[in-house]
Amino acid sequence: MCNFKSCFTFNFPNPDMFKRILPLLLLLCFFTESNAQTKGIHFVKGSLKAAFELAKKQNKPVFVEIYAIGCPHCENFKKTFDNNQVVGDYFDKRFVSYQVEVNSEEGRAFRKKHNIYVLSTPMMSFWDKDENLLHIQVSGDEQNNEASLKDMADRAIDPAKQFASWKNYFAQGVHDDNFLIEYGYTCRMICDTLQNIAAMNVYAQKQKASNFNSPSNFVVIQKVIMDDDNLIFKNMMENLDSFYAKYGKKEVITAAENVIMFSLYSGRAKDFSVAKLEEMKNNLKKMGVPEQAVGARFLLAETKAYFKEGNAEKATDLIDRFYKGVKVIDKKDAQFIEKYVRENTRDEKSINKLNWIFKNGK
Repeated sequence: MCNFKSCFTFNFPNPDMFKRILPLLLLLCFFTESNAQTKGIHFVKGSLKAAFELAKKQNKPVFVEIYAIGCPHCENFKKTFDNNQVVGDYFDKRFVSYQVEVNSEEGRAFRKKHNIYVLSTPMMSFWDKDENLLHIQVSGDEQNNEASLKDMADRAIDPAKQFASWKNYFAQGVHDDNFLIEYGYTCRMICDTLQNIAAMNVYAQKQKASNFNSPSNFVVIQKVIMDDDNLIFKNMMENLDSFYAKYGKKEVITAAENVIMFSLYSGRAKDFSVAKLEEMKNNLKKMGVPEQAVGARFLLAETKAYFKEGNAEKATDLIDRFYKGVKVIDKKDAQFIEKYVRENTRDEKSINKLNWIFKNGK
């Protein structure tokens, strides 16, 4: 019978033997751990910076999976990426790979740097070693198989197929419907509003007016279009009741709001006229969006348009009327308003009208 100490103590007959065996034990542990990890893709641990530095050393492109915690599709892909040796070998041979959580500090910084709008997760993105985008696509369970993932990898590194080449194809006149939809959708992912608008205007012009309300074109409104002047979108706004009946009021309103807000927050909105902004506001109102909510969304754009037209009185009237409907005016908000107004007009009458707001920032 042994005591506790003797049961859990191994006595080497020769201390020098332990010194010789220890490296072998450590090596065995390393190979055991490595073999457990070599089944799937080897994702770089640490940071995106480290992944791109390694890519430069290995002269490889980089695969970055943007995933979300709690996303069931991401969990399904994780099983494949961790356990499928075919996929692991295929990606390891071609890429340095990294995973980033969409809402992590690193994920937010990466998305902001490259203007990535995450429509859904997981989003698979591919970059050259200097962090230039090669290809990007969202993926669902239908792509979670060896054939689709290998095809995705091949497409990402093929100059004839990768997204980086699509702008040239579009300019050269490649305008078949499927290409235009995929190009417009991908442009939406990277917030390339101008190319999205160009592609979807060509797409709309190719469609028969009688087909504007088809199920496939409603999906295009929901998932692709970013411009409220697009013919397909304008048709929906002119026939809301029939769209409500066919696709459901909630779904139609959500799709329409998204397109209008994409337009409002785009870079080109700075050139919108007062009349154009009024049209956008009216479209929201006729779908039942409360007037105060509409006013809040458009206040900055609309006052900028009035200031630009030299109508400071109308601009400050809008600000005055809107904030009279606000219960509490935050100090920082009041300071911003005063700075904004004084930068856009020197008309003392208009400025004095808003002194009651400015005092909240003192």
